Amino acid sequence: MALFFDLLDIAKEKGPLLAAAGISAHVFYWSRGERGAKEGRAWVYANLIVNTLALLTTINNHGSWTSIYAWVLGISTVFVLNICFYFSLFTSVLTYRAFFHRLHHFPGPFSLKLSKFVTGYENLEKNRNFERVWNLHKQYGDIIRTGPQELSILSAEAIDVIYGPSSKCTRGPWYDRLKGSGDFTHDYAVFHMRDPAVHSQRRKALWDKVFSGRALKSYQPMVIRTTEQFLDAVAQRVNQPLSVPSTMSLLSYDLMGVVGWGHSFNNIETWELNPSLHFIKNMRAGQHVMVHTPWLISLLMSLPGAGSAIRDYGNWIQDRIQEKRQQEERNEVPGEDIMTRMLPSMRDLSKKALYSEGELLVIAGGDTSSVTMSVIIYHLARNQFLQRKLQAELDSAAAKRQKDSVPPTDSPEDTYYRSISSLPYLNGCVSEALRIQPPVHGGIQRKTPPEGIHIPNGKGTPTFIPGDTLVSVPILPVQNDPRYYRNPEAYVPERWTDEKPDWIMNRAAYFPFVGGAYSCVGKGLAYIELRVVVAMLFGRFNVRLAEGEDGRRFREETRDTFVASLGEFRVVFSERGE
Repeated sequence: MALFFDLLDIAKEKGPLLAAAGISAHVFYWSRGERGAKEGRAWVYANLIVNTLALLTTINNHGSWTSIYAWVLGISTVFVLNICFYFSLFTSVLTYRAFFHRLHHFPGPFSLKLSKFVTGYENLEKNRNFERVWNLHKQYGDIIRTGPQELSILSAEAIDVIYGPSSKCTRGPWYDRLKGSGDFTHDYAVFHMRDPAVHSQRRKALWDKVFSGRALKSYQPMVIRTTEQFLDAVAQRVNQPLSVPSTMSLLSYDLMGVVGWGHSFNNIETWELNPSLHFIKNMRAGQHVMVHTPWLISLLMSLPGAGSAIRDYGNWIQDRIQEKRQQEERNEVPGEDIMTRMLPSMRDLSKKALYSEGELLVIAGGDTSSVTMSVIIYHLARNQFLQRKLQAELDSAAAKRQKDSVPPTDSPEDTYYRSISSLPYLNGCVSEALRIQPPVHGGIQRKTPPEGIHIPNGKGTPTFIPGDTLVSVPILPVQNDPRYYRNPEAYVPERWTDEKPDWIMNRAAYFPFVGGAYSCVGKGLAYIELRVVVAMLFGRFNVRLAEGEDGRRFREETRDTFVASLGEFRVVFSERGE
C-alpha cells in the first residue's frame, strides 16, 4: 500500500504540471509546421533523457540505489508521469484536429480527421488505397479530408492549379518519408527533392539532357534489340499460358538495365527476375503502408537483416557505376546508355546521392512501363476485334516500309521506329491504357503555398484551400470519371483517334505523367518503349486469354504501391500465320 500512496502523492504533485506540459507540447511544438523523421528522432532522444532523469531522481529521493522498493517506485513513477503527459498531449491533438483545425469544415470520415493510422491499417490489409479514396469521394463529394492535414480533390479543374507549370504547390513530406539519414536536400535522387530550386538544378544538370530528343533517338536501337530478344524467348513458349505482369517485368527491367546502364539484368535469358531486383517488389508494398505512419520505417529498417536485400541491389548499382568509371579512365569509347551520358555531370555528388539517382533510373522506368504494357495486353487479349484492328495498322506500316526509300544515314532500327511512332491506333492503344489504368493509381502529394490556393468548382466562387495543406488529385478516379470521359470503364482506343474524339469531354482530365516542374522526366523514353513493345509483340503474335482466365485477379488483386502492382492474369501467345 505504501507504493500506491507514494505514487498517488507524486501524481497529485506532478500530474497537473505534466498535463499542462503535454498540451503545451502540442500547441507550441507539434502544431507548428512540419515534423518529420528528424524531429521524431529528436523527440525520442529527449524523452529518454527526461525519463532517465525522472527515474534516477525518484530512486535518490526514496531510498538507496540497492533498494528494490525505490527501483519499483521509480519505474512506476516514470510510467504514471508518461500517462499524464501523453494523455493530455493526445487529447489536445485529437480535439484540435476534430473541431478547430483549419480543415475541420471539409467532409470526410471522422477517423481520418484524427489520424491516418486507419489508412495504414487498411493498406496493410488490402493495399488498395486508390479504391478506398475513390469510394470516399462517391460518399462525401469532390473535396474530402483524408488525413489531419490532407485533402483529396476529385476534379479536373484542380489538376493545373496543383500540378501545372505555374503552380506554386511544392512536393509534400511524403517524399521525405522515403529517405533514411543524411542531407535531405542534396543526398537523394531528384525524385525525392522538395525544394523547387534544388530540384530544378539537379534535374537540368543530370536528367533533362539524357532525355533530350537526340538522346532519346540513340536509345531506340537498344529498345528494339532487347524487345527482339524478348519476343524470341516468348516464341519458345507459344501455346502455353504465361502470366503477363510477371512476364512483362522481365522485359521492362532488362530494358532499363540495357538503356539505363548498358548492362542487362539477364531476366529474359534466365526467364526469371534477377535476385537483386526482388526487394523492389517487396519494398514498394511495405513502403506504401508505412508512409502513412513514417516512424515505422526507421524502426523496421533498424532491425537485424532488414537491409540485406537493399544491400544486394545497392551492390549491383555500385558495381555498374564502378565499371563506368573504369571505362572512362581507360578512355574507352563511351556507350549510348543513360548512365554513361550522365556520369560526367555526377562528379560532385555524394556517394549516397549517386546511388540514389542510379536506383531511381531502374525502379522508375521498370515499374511504370511493365504496368502499361500489361494493361494493353489484357484489353487486346479480351477484345480480339481491337487486336485485329491494331494488327491491320501494323501490317500496313510494314508494307509501307518495304516500299519507301530509306535515308542512307538511317539504321534499320531508325526506319522501324519512324514507321510506327505516328500510327494513330497504336498511339490510341497506349494513351487509352495510360488513361484507364495509369501506372500510378492514386494522388501525387503536393503542399499548398502559405497563401493557399483556389480550386474552381463550377459554382461561381472557387473553393479556398488553406496554405500548408497537403493536397492530391487521384489519377485513376479522375481519368475514369464519367464527367470527363464517355463510357469511362471501357477500353476504347478510338477516343484518341479521329473516330470518337467526342468520347473525351475534358482533355485536362488526362495526366498519367502529372505535369509542371515535377513532371515525369522519362516520359519520352516510356512512349518509345510502349510503342516498340506493343507494335513488335502484336506484329508477331496473336494473343488470347488463357482457358478459364476471367481477369478477376487482375481486377481485384491489383495493389496500390505508388506504382501499381497488378494482379496476375494469363494469356496464350501464338505466332501469326500459324
